[in-house]
Amino acid sequence: MIARALLALGALAIVAAAPVGPSAAEFSALRTAKGETCPPMRKLSCAALGDPSELKCSYQERFTRAKWTPTTALVAKNGTGWDWLDGGPRCSSLPQH
Repeated sequence: MIARALLALGALAIVAAAPVGPSAAEFSALRTAKGETCPPMRKLSCAALGDPSELKCSYQERFTRAKWTPTTALVAKNGTGWDWLDGGPRCSSLPQH
C-alpha cells in the first residue's frame, strides 16, 4: 500500500515537472518560420497566461558583438504545434550588427 502511494506521488512529480511551452528547437523554428534571419537565443522559459494553451515566453537573443537582450513573445498551442499570437518574430527588422 505504501509502495503504491509512493509510485503515485512519483507519477505526479513527473507530470508536474513537464516543461511548459515549446521546446527550444520548436521555438527556434517559430522564429524562422517567416524566413527571418534570427540571432542566437538562450534562456527560454514559458509561462501560461489565463488560458493554459496561451503562453508568454521569455528569452534572450544576441546580435553580433552586442549584449544579450531580454525579449518576450506570446505563443499558443494549435493542436500539434505552436503559433505566434503577437505577430511573430521581427528578427530581420532588428539591427544584426
